[in-house]
Amino acid sequence: MFKSLLVSTLALTSTAVLAEPQNNDELSWGIGLAVISQDQGYIDIGNETTFVPALAIKKGNFSLLGPRVSYKLVEAENYEVALSGHLRLDGYEADDADFFKGMEDRDMSFDLGFEVEYDTDFGEFGFEFMHDVTSTHEGYEASISYGIPVRYEDGRVVPYISANFSSEDLVDYYYGVKANEALANRPFYEGESTTNIEVGVSSDWFFGKHHMVKADISYTSYGSDIKDSPLIDKSGSLQIILGYVYVF
Repeated sequence: MFKSLLVSTLALTSTAVLAEPQNNDELSWGIGLAVISQDQGYIDIGNETTFVPALAIKKGNFSLLGPRVSYKLVEAENYEVALSGHLRLDGYEADDADFFKGMEDRDMSFDLGFEVEYDTDFGEFGFEFMHDVTSTHEGYEASISYGIPVRYEDGRVVPYISANFSSEDLVDYYYGVKANEALANRPFYEGESTTNIEVGVSSDWFFGKHHMVKADISYTSYGSDIKDSPLIDKSGSLQIILGYVYVF
């Protein structure tokens, strides 16, 4: 299963990985590896531990951070606006567990949209809107977030909270059960739009110019239309990330 690997890999390859070059057109990049432990709440699947590569490239206004690509349209003193796209690696395969036999695989998508970041003296605010452009789930997601960076000599820690609104098409695709997939223990289910709440702590630690360690923990509380899905038996998802990146 690939759900949440998008967020995981993106978190590992955040802009904190790459120091801002003196010349904005100068190429900077890093590469590394992360281990991700997560329990997403799907029946009979339980906790999964996965190793994923981490790649970060930055040149001018363009950046490639894990599965996300971004181009800054506006960069001011305390806010940024950017076009962005990412692979949504949600979904599952029917052979992930016996419970899912007879289900159609739910595939990854490529979502495209924009993001806004605004820095203040009392924290960082973010807004993001993403829509599927691959006709996979055919839905969208809108997110708002707030974080409080605490900076140290060799790194920073960011407690944060976010609210993520998922459209009806997105929820139904990944958590619904079609009529031809329904069984006595897996009834027909049409998902509707819902809002998930995520709380967590993200941290980046630097050792010299080339070594960076990432350590994150987060919990996502599912909205009612995901919790009510017959495919889910938990109220949320716990995720832990540990990673290392070598910055060239």
